[in-house]
Amino acid sequence: MPTETLRDARLLALETDAIHGLVPGGGGGPPRLRDTTVRAVWAGTPRASLLALGKDVPPPPRPAAGPEAQGDASPGEPPAVLLRLAASLGAPSGGSRPVTVEGGPSFVFPGRLPDPPAPPLPLLVSDAEGRREAQRLRRPGNWEEDEWAELIRGGLGPWAMAVHRAEPVSVCHTPASNALSAEAGIWTRADFRGRGLAPAAVAAWAALERPAREVLFYSTGADNHASRAVARTLGLTPLGWIWRLR
Repeated sequence: MPTETLRDARLLALETDAIHGLVPGGGGGPPRLRDTTVRAVWAGTPRASLLALGKDVPPPPRPAAGPEAQGDASPGEPPAVLLRLAASLGAPSGGSRPVTVEGGPSFVFPGRLPDPPAPPLPLLVSDAEGRREAQRLRRPGNWEEDEWAELIRGGLGPWAMAVHRAEPVSVCHTPASNALSAEAGIWTRADFRGRGLAPAAVAAWAALERPAREVLFYSTGADNHASRAVARTLGLTPLGWIWRLR
């Protein structure tokens, strides 16, 4: 198998495991997901793909093999194997909510990021001084109290945040990880977008996470153009697409 294919397959497995958790499938079948919030995940590049199924989800109606399973997904288009699986899992008339398909692009951090422009607001990071400063900040409304307290203590991994008038307005942290990789999570308040805060926060986060990880990932939704712009600004390397059944 070509080296590029092996590399892509390994990266897809690392990212899917970091986000959703993977366990080997029985009898040589697709791997299973530890994450109970999704029914299936398909991750793919032009050279490799990975299909993982939720607990008790049967394999697709037809074997996930050959060109249809490996290379049938164009950027922005869910793969046929996942659409077949979605159809087989769809709720009957009058039943619970049907399965939905959603996805977006995935990126890998290069060995060294270009230095983003200096942000127009102060930037805190999760060193000892930054954690002390963060305790005096107002909690953003989209964070639960317990979760925010755990974040600023460092219990959710490294973080970096831009601050305006004692309130974080852009936060990058580690929502998902495993022993070898970590996934960036970035949020910026709507009225502070377009000011370069998110790229600066993500770059600062990556500098903190990189020493402990072999590879860093960044993924987002297909329609999240602001988040995709952050990846472009930082020069992240496109990997492929990740699609989920929920």
